Amino acid sequence: MNRPRDLVVAHLAAEHGKDLLRFLSRRVRAADAPDLAQEVYVRLLRLGLDNVIRNPEAYLFRVASNLLHEFEMNRRATVAGLQRWSGQQATEDQFTADISQRDIVVGRQLREVLAELPEMHRAVLILHRQEGLTYEEIGKRLSISASTVKKYLRVGLRHCRARLRTLEP
Repeated sequence: MNRPRDLVVAHLAAEHGKDLLRFLSRRVRAADAPDLAQEVYVRLLRLGLDNVIRNPEAYLFRVASNLLHEFEMNRRATVAGLQRWSGQQATEDQFTADISQRDIVVGRQLREVLAELPEMHRAVLILHRQEGLTYEEIGKRLSISASTVKKYLRVGLRHCRARLRTLEP
């Protein structure tokens, strides 16, 4: 018998599975993306937070972002360990050489899409996604209400998703 948490994760996989794979594929080798997506779902299933998560879709991508960070840290540690073992020293140039041309293009496209947003919408989106601030913290910083922060964030995310879909190959 399925528990509520299982149903939530199954719904997230059905509704956002392709978006999650696309999100992961843009940041790691395509061959690693399905494994990372599976790990995201496993982590969600392990949580004991039934009915506590306010925005499951946002939480899904937050878990994926954290997993990507761990994946990259492990990759760098492995590269550095192998280089030390082989007598070579890792340099910053070797790490930056790993950035693919596609990552550069996607970053440029994202900056362009963000530039299309009104200044306050863009600020809210960056403070929430990049700085990890709560609605209340953003509201205090920008002198707006938490409900306005939520509205700006929703509008900004909708705009970014729509525009980035039109830019995909």
